This record gives sequence, structure tokens and C-alpha cells, in this order.
Amino acid sequence: MSWSRLRGLRARSLAAVLGCVAGGLAAQAPHGFKTYENKLAPLTFHYPVAYKEVPLPPTEQLLVAHFVMDGDKRPRELKKLDDRLFAAATPFLDVFAFDDTSAPVTGGQPAKADESGPATVREAMEAQSKVSSWEEFEKRLPAFQLIADDKDPDAFTLRYKGRSPGRGMNLVGRLQRKRNGNQVMGVYAISFEPHAEALAKIVAQVHKSLEPTEEDSGELDAARLERLYATGKYGAVEWRIKARMQLAKGWKAVDTDNYLIVHHTKKPALVQNIAREIEAMRAFYSELFPADAPIDRVSVVRLCETLAEYKQYGGPPNTGGYWHPGNEELVLFDYAETQKGLSDEQKEAMGGRKLSNADSFLVLYHEAFHQYIHYAVGEFSPHDWFNEGYGDYFSGAVVSRNTGRVLRIDPSPWRIHRAKDQCESGQGFLSLQQILSAERAQFYNRAHIADYYAGAWSLVYFLKHSEEVAKHPRWSKLLDDYFQNVKRCYREQLAAMGDNPDLRQKQVASFEARKKALAETLKGIDLDELQAVWKQFVIDMKDPWPGLRKKGG
Repeated sequence: MSWSRLRGLRARSLAAVLGCVAGGLAAQAPHGFKTYENKLAPLTFHYPVAYKEVPLPPTEQLLVAHFVMDGDKRPRELKKLDDRLFAAATPFLDVFAFDDTSAPVTGGQPAKADESGPATVREAMEAQSKVSSWEEFEKRLPAFQLIADDKDPDAFTLRYKGRSPGRGMNLVGRLQRKRNGNQVMGVYAISFEPHAEALAKIVAQVHKSLEPTEEDSGELDAARLERLYATGKYGAVEWRIKARMQLAKGWKAVDTDNYLIVHHTKKPALVQNIAREIEAMRAFYSELFPADAPIDRVSVVRLCETLAEYKQYGGPPNTGGYWHPGNEELVLFDYAETQKGLSDEQKEAMGGRKLSNADSFLVLYHEAFHQYIHYAVGEFSPHDWFNEGYGDYFSGAVVSRNTGRVLRIDPSPWRIHRAKDQCESGQGFLSLQQILSAERAQFYNRAHIADYYAGAWSLVYFLKHSEEVAKHPRWSKLLDDYFQNVKRCYREQLAAMGDNPDLRQKQVASFEARKKALAETLKGIDLDELQAVWKQFVIDMKDPWPGLRKKGG
């Protein structure tokens, strides 16, 4: 259903609306299943109650919905499965739909494809996610071989190509599809071998219930949400309404001036604190890094209930949160809630440290800076020492509960100990030249990423808090000079690309802009002298958490 059609729905009578909605409702769900409720989705269907819905990223173009098995509702045949194995390969079920445009076109010439490349990361991700033929669909399941049934060409067994995660615990899958004109719709599910027979029945039941959504099935929801925003308090109303209508089951949303907080938690106080403090940080970022033009984007902050849910949504391994410029989302999880579910083994590995709300806010302040600076510099990323160094710098912010303003910036509890190790003993030490000039592949190299993060944080903290820096005419301006230079250099590089540069050209422009901006910023600065003062500053820095520093550091 198009958004323009959605806006016009309120003009119709309530009787007509009720009639359309009633006509569009799926048949009563059988025992053990419930009806999928997203009115903007192209399909209606039933899904098993033992599965819970996981939100899809906003750039997803193939999947209609993604479900994972609830660990507390495992079937009998999976009860004895090791919890770690279940968590690593949690059974899931996906419903998909796409338009097959590979069929021959009759009655005229096919429309000529747009040969221009995507202009943004989001457009590139949407194009990569889009499927327009069955052959392209199969490429979305590279780990499985699709074997068609002899009696039903629209039913497939999915054979896992990789190694079995455990004896008698091979991964198995089942897929069924159907067509409605050029639309291909279907369902597939992956589980463990003992669950294969039951899985096939689940897939068959979901497949049987699949129906295209009625055009007007979202009318009542749209009207209700338009009333919610009738006060005019918030901007980007159409975007906010659409985002709310696409929420996965059990997820809710809270509006702020610049954000939509999407969450799956039973802690309203935590959500309200996030809403208040991210706006406080936004104001702080704006003071330090004024954008050349107003930032009118409303940004999503997605709070997952636990680390497990964060990973199911797509959280990268070994991360505590992330900002994704393509999906345009800041994603984190509730650390305190995650602490409750840790095993004794996991708690022991943490050395007595406990996860808490303080960790959630530390991540929030860090990732919110990435989110803000992306738009402030012109929708690209400055050097990672600046981006990650400042992100970690802001993670030490202390926000007043009374005034909603940032009171001070404390050291980062996640970086200070490694930074002191670097400067005191040389362990993992990186020179200023290495830190400042590192491009993404070098900065995020797994062997040295923690050293780059610590070095970047300590450099930014030093430049912001050192008395010697404050007295120096060039050092004191280094951070602001780089910010202004990188914005200007990017504009100049884009202008040289001509009208409407595509994403590839923008990536070239950003690389050249970073390189030129850094050279201009450091011109005339003695890096050896600066490095010596920086190292001594870190060595002399007071450690607020000496008990958390690893022995030998």
C-alpha cells in the first residue's frame, strides 16, 4: 500500500473503513497459531505462537516478517538441546514476498533500467536486498541447497551445506511458495534435525494461510495515529506514522523532538530517561559541532530488551551497540536486563563486573554522536580517530537529572585502562601518525581495533582537557579545525564530481576530503612534540576505577 494512498484513507466513512478491514482480516487462526497484525505488510498469515517476531531492518525488501523460536517454548524434541547451541542457531521462520520481473514482457518493450548507481548507502542496501526472480531469491540462502519435492514443485527441502553443529543435530529447513500473478510469496523455516517433521507441518500451515493484504487494511491505524500527532508538536509526521505502523508485535515507540525511540522493554522509566538524555546530548553535540544547514531528519533509536534480542536483530558480534547509516538507526540493548540472564560462567568471565543502566547510557551517548555527526558533516564519516574518539569521549558524559544539561565529561571506563597501558608500558601503543591517518580497514582490523579505540579516545580527551593544549595556539584548535576542514573539503570534492554524484563517487570524495582535511589541519604542527605531551598527559591522568584495571597493566 502506497503512502499517498494511506494519507487519503481518513476521508472515507467509518462504515466503509470497518467493512474493508473486516473483509481483509485473515481467517481465524488455528490452535497454536496467531494472526500477523502488521497492516502495512503485503501479506496476511498465521504464525506459530512458539515463535516471536523480530523487527526487520528498514532497508529489507524481500522479507515480510522474521520470527525466532521462543527459548521458553521449545518443543519436546529440542528440550535437551544445549542452551549455547540453541542460542547460536536459534530456529527461525521467515515469510517473504517479491515481484517476479524475470518473465517475458508482452504488449510492448520493457522499461529501460535505470543505469545510474545508488546515491546513498540506504539506496545501495535496498537495491542489494531486493529480489526480482527465483534465481535471485535462492542466492539469499547461500548456506542451503533447495531440493524440490517430486510431487510438489512449490515445496522444497533445505539442505544445509555446512558442518553439523552437533551429533544428530544437523540443521534442516523447509520452504513452500505460491504465486499470485507476478507476485511470489512463501515461507521457509530452519531448525534442528529432530524438529524436521514438526517444522514441515508448521511451514505448511503458514503457507496455507498466506493471502495478499487488502488495499485498505491499515485505515483505522492511520487515522488513530494522525490523531496522535494532531497537536503539531512534532515534525516529520508522515514518517513517524509509517514507522509506528511497521512496528513488530510487542514493540512500542516514544516521540522526542529529534528522535523516535522504538523499544521492546517493560521499563517505561528507562525509555523516558533515554528520551530525555539523548535530547540533552543532541543539544550538546549541536553546540560543539554546528551543522552548516538544519538537520531535519528524525532518527530512530532502537532499544532491544536483551543482548540476545540485539543479536537476533542483527547486532554485529562483539559490539555493545551501533549506528547504521544505511538503516539510519541507532541500536542498543538493555544492559541491566541482560545481566539478569547471564549464566554463572558468563558472570565469572566478567570478573565480578556487573552490567547496568550506566552501560546502556554509555553506549547511547557514544552512538548518538555517530548519528549526529553523520548528518552534520554532510552524510559521510570523518576519520575514525575523530568519529570513534569523540564517541568514546561523549560516553563519559554526566547529564543533570534536573536541568537536562551535560554537567561534565568524565574519562571512559571502557578505554582508560588500555590507554594507560599503551602510554606507560608501550603495550599496544600506536603513534599519533598511525591513529590520525588510519582509514577504516586499518582502524577496525581485529588485531588492533581495541588499541585504535583507546588511542583515539585518549587523544580527544587530551585535546579537550589538557592545560598545555589550552595554552597552545594550534593544538587548542586542532579538533575544531579538522571538523571545519573536513566539511569544506567534502563539499569541494562533491562539487568537482558534477551534478548528482552516485554513492561510488561520494565514497571517493569522502576519502579525498578526509585526506586533504587532515593535511590542512596538521600543517605546521610538530607531531613528535604533540605526541610526547599527549603520552605524559595519559600517564599522569587519574584513574577513577583502579580496581577494574587488569593486573600487569
